Amino acid sequence: MKRLRVGMVVPSLNTIAEDDFFLFCPEEVSYHVHRIRLRKEGGRVTMESLLRAWLEAGEESEYLKDLSPDAVVFNCTGASVANGPHGDALLARRMTERLGLPATNTMVAIKEALTALSAKRLLHVCPFADEFARSERESLEASGHTVARTVSLGFTDAKEAALMTPQQIAGIVREQIGTDIGAVLLSCANVRAFEAADGLESALGMPVVTSNQATLWAVLRAAGWHGRIAGAGSLFDGK
Repeated sequence: MKRLRVGMVVPSLNTIAEDDFFLFCPEEVSYHVHRIRLRKEGGRVTMESLLRAWLEAGEESEYLKDLSPDAVVFNCTGASVANGPHGDALLARRMTERLGLPATNTMVAIKEALTALSAKRLLHVCPFADEFARSERESLEASGHTVARTVSLGFTDAKEAALMTPQQIAGIVREQIGTDIGAVLLSCANVRAFEAADGLESALGMPVVTSNQATLWAVLRAAGWHGRIAGAGSLFDGK
């Protein structure tokens, strides 16, 4: 039986996505990673930097096409929405057409995951400044998802955001949760939120979706894999 193979394009500064795939990707699926340069301006990632990554994602993903994957995902939440509220869907279509195989990206995956879990009244936590959180929220709302509250943590360096522990991330959620919240979205592929998702769901009694969790779920489904992954949250309960 042929072993399924998936490819993931990540920003050059990402230190977490591969760790999450190592922890949670099923053994019967191999994953392969290609890095895309995420350029900085004045030492900081800007919306222009993210848009450039959006524009280059299709060409960069061709490096993964060479290994004949069953599906490919571009995994950067901010870049996937850098070209407007519906830019994520456009990028997925462009990559699918260019590669001739199923392709998706982080925000498309998040929206599909939220729909699959019937997630409503979101607490949306973004590690970065309001500008970046706002573009994510606008994309979510443009696709019909209700965001009850957005929290921007204000990090200016993604590598610093990556240093937060799953326990610290869970603590932030607990501080922000309220009766107006029905589900939690922890955005960014460079934070250790995936490890916190399952425990938070049990504690809060509501769906929790993270960027890397949704990305893995979506690319596995695109490749034809369906199953249960213990400790990965209700998104992977096998239903």
